[in-house]
Amino acid sequence: MSSFAEGLTSPEIEIAEGGAIVDSKTRFADLKAMLDSSKDSLKMDAMKRIINLVAKGRDVSELFAAVVKNVAAKNLELKKLVYVYLVRYAEEQQDLALLSISTFQRALKDPNQLIRASALRVLSSIRVPMIAPIMLLAIRESVRDMSAYVRKVAAHAIPKLYALEEGLQGELIECIDYLLGDKRTLVLGSAVYAFEETCPDRIDLLHTHYRSLCRALADVDEWGQVVMIGLLTRYARSQFVAPSVEVDPDLALLLSSCRPLLQSRNCAVVMAVAQLFYHCAPAAQVSVISKALVRLLRGPREVQSVVLVNIATICSTNPNMFEPFLKSFFIRASEPTHIKLLKLQVLTSLVSETNVQLVLRELQTYVGMGELADAAVDAIGQCALRVGTVADSCLSGLVALIASQNENVVSAAVVVLKRLLHSDAPLPLLTRVLRLIDSVKAPQARACVLWLIATHVDKVQTLAPDLLRIMAKNFAHENAIGQNANDEFGGETTVNESE
Repeated sequence: MSSFAEGLTSPEIEIAEGGAIVDSKTRFADLKAMLDSSKDSLKMDAMKRIINLVAKGRDVSELFAAVVKNVAAKNLELKKLVYVYLVRYAEEQQDLALLSISTFQRALKDPNQLIRASALRVLSSIRVPMIAPIMLLAIRESVRDMSAYVRKVAAHAIPKLYALEEGLQGELIECIDYLLGDKRTLVLGSAVYAFEETCPDRIDLLHTHYRSLCRALADVDEWGQVVMIGLLTRYARSQFVAPSVEVDPDLALLLSSCRPLLQSRNCAVVMAVAQLFYHCAPAAQVSVISKALVRLLRGPREVQSVVLVNIATICSTNPNMFEPFLKSFFIRASEPTHIKLLKLQVLTSLVSETNVQLVLRELQTYVGMGELADAAVDAIGQCALRVGTVADSCLSGLVALIASQNENVVSAAVVVLKRLLHSDAPLPLLTRVLRLIDSVKAPQARACVLWLIATHVDKVQTLAPDLLRIMAKNFAHENAIGQNANDEFGGETTVNESE
C-alpha cells in the first residue's frame, strides 16, 4: 500500500482535474503530437498546457525539441507562448537552442516589438561563449531600437553578456552610456542596473547624465528607483563636499528630487532615500526621514527588523530625530524577540531628561517578560548612566530586583549594579544589597554581590565580618565561582581590618 502511495507522488504520475491518474510520459507524448500537428489551434492548446505546467513548477524540459520547432510559427500568439517557454529553458537546453539561433536572429527584425524583445531574451539566455559576438551585435542594434521595451530588455541583456565574456566590457560600456541618455523612464532604471552590474566604478560616465537622472527619478518604476538612488548616493558622496551652510545646486537637485519618494509605498525606496539623506543631506534636512521610517514600522516583521537596525544606527549619532516618536518603539507582547530587542535598543538611546520617567515605567513592565528581562534590566542601568537625575531611583529599583524569584533577573540586576557602582556606592544601598545576599542563588550573581561589597568594604566595616562568617558556613556548598569570590572577599576584609 505504501509503495502505491509513493508511486502516486512520483514525477511520472499526476492526478488530472477530474481525478483520473495520468502518466506524465503519456501526457508529454500527446503534447508532442499536438505540437507536430499542422493545425495552429492544436499547437496553441498544447502550448497553453505546457506554460500552465511551467507555472506550476513542473519540469517540461524534455519538450524543448518539439517546442523550438515552432519558433518560426506565423501565428503571433503561438510565437509569444513559444518564446515564454524558450526563455525559461534556453539555458538548460543550450545545444538545442543553438540549432535555432538563426531563427532568433531573424526574429530580432520582427515588426512586433514583443517578438523582438523575446528573441533577445532567449538569445541572452544561451550561456555559450562562442555566440558572444552574436549577442553583442544584437545588443548594439537593440539599444537603438524604436521600442522602449526592446531597449529595456537590451539593458538587462548587457550584464548577462558581461558575465559570459568580461573581455567585451568596453563595447558594453558604450551601450550603457547610450542607454543612460535615453529619454524614456521605462529604460533608465534598467540602464542603471546594467551600469551597476557591468562597470560600477565608472562614475565618470554619470557626469553628463546626472541631472537628467535626477529629474527622471520620480517617474522610474519602483525597483528602478531603488537602484538609481543607490547609484546617485554613491555619486554624491564621491563628487560633492560635505554640505554645511550652502548646499551645492546639483546636490540640492538630487535631494529635492528624492524627498517626495519618502511617501512611496515601496519600503525599499523609502530606505534608499533615507540612506541618501543620512549620508549626503545637511544636518538641518536629515530629520525629514524620521517620520517616513517610523511609518515603515507598521509593515511586515521583516521590514520592521531592517528599519529598526537603521534607526538604531541613526540614533547612535542623532537621537533627537526620533524622540517625538518615542511611543512608536514601545514593545508589544506579540512581537518576535529580535524585534523587541531592537526596539529596546532604540528606546534606551532616546532616553533624555524629559522622557526618562516614561521610559523607566515602560522598562519596568518589560522586566516581567521572560525573554526580555535581562535586556530590560540592562536598559534601566543605561538610563541611570545617561540621565544622572534618576540614577538613585534606578539603583534602588535594581536593588529591589535582587529579591526577585527569577534567577536571570537577579543575575542581570547584580551585574548592572556592579557596573554602575564600580567607583562609588552609597552606604544605604550597600546595606540593602548585603541583607539580600541570602536570596541570591545564581553563582555569578552571588560573586558580583561579594565583589561589590569587597570593593567598598571600607564603607561597611561593621557588617563585613558578619557577612564573611555567613559565607564561610556555606563555603562547602558553593561552586568554583562562588568559592573564588569568597576567597577574594575574605582577603579584602582582612586587609581592610589590618589597615
